[in-house]
Amino acid sequence: MLSLEDLETWLSQKLAKRDRSEIILYLSIITYVVVFSSLTIVRHYAFKTRAWDLGIFTQSLWTTSFAGRFFYHTCELMVNPSGSFFGVHFSPILFFVLPFYRIFPTVETLLIIQALVLSSAAIPIYKLAKEYIGYRVVSLIFALTYLAYPATQYVNWYDFHVQIFLPLFFSFAIYYLFKERWPKYFLFIFFALMCEEHVAIITFFVGIYVAWKYREQIISAVRRKGPVERKLFVPFITMVISVIWYWFTLWQRNTFFPTNPAALEVFLGSANFTILGAKNPLEIPLLIVLRPLNALQALAYDGHLKLLYLFVLFGPLALFSFKASSLLIPTISWFGFSLISQTLAHHVLGHQYETYVIAFISAAAIFGLRKTFLKKQGLKDISGSLKKLVVCSFIFLVTISPLSPLITTLFPGYASIQIGEHERLLYEVLALIPTNASILTQDNIFPHVSHRVEAYVVPYIFLDSGIRELAIDFVSQTMDKVEFILVDNKTDPTSTSLIHSLLETKPPQFTLIVTEDNNTILLYQRKT
Repeated sequence: MLSLEDLETWLSQKLAKRDRSEIILYLSIITYVVVFSSLTIVRHYAFKTRAWDLGIFTQSLWTTSFAGRFFYHTCELMVNPSGSFFGVHFSPILFFVLPFYRIFPTVETLLIIQALVLSSAAIPIYKLAKEYIGYRVVSLIFALTYLAYPATQYVNWYDFHVQIFLPLFFSFAIYYLFKERWPKYFLFIFFALMCEEHVAIITFFVGIYVAWKYREQIISAVRRKGPVERKLFVPFITMVISVIWYWFTLWQRNTFFPTNPAALEVFLGSANFTILGAKNPLEIPLLIVLRPLNALQALAYDGHLKLLYLFVLFGPLALFSFKASSLLIPTISWFGFSLISQTLAHHVLGHQYETYVIAFISAAAIFGLRKTFLKKQGLKDISGSLKKLVVCSFIFLVTISPLSPLITTLFPGYASIQIGEHERLLYEVLALIPTNASILTQDNIFPHVSHRVEAYVVPYIFLDSGIRELAIDFVSQTMDKVEFILVDNKTDPTSTSLIHSLLETKPPQFTLIVTEDNNTILLYQRKT
């Protein structure tokens, strides 16, 4: 049987001037990109993508590229009257995506970019492990573990988000932090900040971690009151930049893209924290101190799911992250938010939020294993730890990955992909709508019609919120100006029911011109 030492020797051999381990890494990334971009594209064809959030990005990028608007989308006009995505999130990273989308203005472009960017974080993870553990076999295992990591795959599975850049940027920032190459460290911190305004809270905690890392030198410098090494200013600079950046993002939103005052509480997410009583996420730390019993009640809400959430984030890495727990300091803000929140999406896989912590969990696992390696001083001595890591990664991959047969069986509406007669009929109906016509439709159809300025969606996410009446009024007013209405009662009975109820209250403005699949697909056209 091939020993780890033999495998290490084989991986170190050159092929086309590259270590075999690097070639395997790049081939693994390519395989990941092909698999996940293909599956998510098919998922889109199966009408499993949504206005929130793929449709938001396709319309924002299209209107910027071809309609002279500034990242304009219509999905949240009742909350964000400007329509600019920058009225919801400050994400200048989109300017890097924009040229690619302008050249290839399709949904497929975004889904391929997403798979490529997410998988590319395996490169700095590989470099970090190789630099600080020293063996190619260990580095490759960590890189492959990242690609097999369920949290990574679920982010990839769910539409498109600007947060996909965070594992890549944070992993490089961590790598250059340990290398003490400060210009590159700050470059990737800056790139991370460009993704979304809440990242500034994460980077502030990165600054706290750096201060902890250099705590002895900082204390010594304070005591001797002499010259201070430049690196000891890094944590302070990181925290100051984070505070200034966050303030700037709020200023630009309030100045140029103000939120509808009637929807401000919903926009700030107060419904997520009714037990704690927070009206704004920034109030959470103070209220945890002032209302500890409420905080415990909020923590216990969905307590079993929150424990499971932590398990599926740390379990695939065999809990090694806890052996270097100080590297988890930057995750405090996200876990403090998600574990106090009453919103299910904040403490289950299947959304973009895990991108805030993936890089730190992975880096902590690398340095956790490094502690074991330093104690035992040999590749053979840590073989048991490596086997544990591989086994845990494999078990979680085959049981909870979105590609797992178990998940597709238990959650077919989310994970399974099927393009049947219903979907084919829906495409035939879509083909009847002129490409420049104004249209109101539902969540899962919107990404297919979002390449126009006047595409609108029934804002179902607000129908169970404090602005329900505002959302219904928006739909009613939109119906008065669009040329077409397309609904599918099979996949979205809520939106279909709302449209029908509003049609009954209005003078006859629309004609039902197409009905398919036992009256589940309905296309209305405004009367001329």
